[in-house]
Amino acid sequence: MSHARARQAIEIKLMAWATARPIRVANFEQEFSALPGETYLQAYQLPGATTCRYLGGEAYEYTGVYQVSIVCPAGQPLETAEALVDELSSLFRVDSVLSRNGFEGLVTEPIDQGPTIPESATYTVPASFTYRGVADQPPAGA
Repeated sequence: MSHARARQAIEIKLMAWATARPIRVANFEQEFSALPGETYLQAYQLPGATTCRYLGGEAYEYTGVYQVSIVCPAGQPLETAEALVDELSSLFRVDSVLSRNGFEGLVTEPIDQGPTIPESATYTVPASFTYRGVADQPPAGA
């Protein structure tokens, strides 16, 4: 399943960037509790259609959207989240290579900031980009 390899390629890049900042990324595979006053990220892959444009079906093309939600404590200036969107835009520039275990892809659209979502104790600023890539298919029965 190459959507998994696309996600891994994106998450490796995102985690390396976040660790260098440092900013934590909430991972649904692990328990996460935000610290008081902490700004953190939540990331999601929204897989798109899988197509095959090649004779013999040797390779499939995978597309999707990857969203990084920036969660800030209420009362923090919006500029904090907007600065992170700018940094993510530099990290995931159009034509940035995404490669992982036979998946070869690219970021195909620039980061797009969504509307701010206010809640009682936090607000969230979503930012997303599209990707597209190709992966060889394993032989039948593998």
